[in-house]
Amino acid sequence: MNSVYLGHLSRVFPDRSPARLRYLLKGYWRVHQRALLGLFYSGRLSRENVPGIVSWENRDFLDEAVNEGKGVLLLVPHFGDERTLHILLAITGYTMHVISSRYADAPEILRKARLSVSRRWHHVAFPDEPLRWVYDGIERGEVIQISPTGWGGPKGHWVESFGVPVLASSTPVRLAKSTGCRLLIAYNRVLPGMKNHMAFHRFDPENLDVNGTGQLFAKFEAIAKQYPEQYNWMNLVIRHRETNTIARLGGIPRDESVVEAAAVHADWDPANIKDFQTISSTSALPVSTREE
Repeated sequence: MNSVYLGHLSRVFPDRSPARLRYLLKGYWRVHQRALLGLFYSGRLSRENVPGIVSWENRDFLDEAVNEGKGVLLLVPHFGDERTLHILLAITGYTMHVISSRYADAPEILRKARLSVSRRWHHVAFPDEPLRWVYDGIERGEVIQISPTGWGGPKGHWVESFGVPVLASSTPVRLAKSTGCRLLIAYNRVLPGMKNHMAFHRFDPENLDVNGTGQLFAKFEAIAKQYPEQYNWMNLVIRHRETNTIARLGGIPRDESVVEAAAVHADWDPANIKDFQTISSTSALPVSTREE
């Protein structure tokens, strides 16, 4: 798959030589492995040792948003070690919620590492559960972490990301519009020695619609270009492949697994880029088609 990654990176960073792009990719894979190690290391985290392994950037933005009491939606891209971010915040004292996969097909040791530590410190919800808890948490002024860079689904917004059309989650702008909650961009940059640097940025889009989602992904792109080894390029590769598969299917299935199963080799080709205006008109598939 390295050739696929390098194909995307050469487009995102056209001024870099092939050698520098390979060095960037190696750096990303080191961060990726460090994040995997972090899943198991997180079991050692405690209120006593977290202050020594965490540094902060714009923490006052988070505290300001929490103190408003309107609820906070943390918009966390696939970057650095996003899975440890909510645990560190909960240990520090913030009332946290996170939406997680059940990892039903993962080995027990991995499923336990991903879910048990999180549950020890804060509420963990799953995508197939009723969303009443989201509104209750926001009403209580609590913090909810989501990853807008995940599967967008039939209600998603088509946006451009790193020069390709991707189906993005519309949840941030829809929740902010319906609840009035605060939106913050947050990311956890991994540092040597299993240390973490957590950063927060205000996000106040001009409109709480597809344009707001586009502005959010532009912010994510800027962060990725500032710290390219930390950004999860696997996410771009997957979102781009999904776009190509959706184009062949002629619509957006309800479940991401349908798109995964329908993918073919050509969908992964970094040179296979759909026209944004054409793909952005693609909408949900009929229920009968989804089931087939």
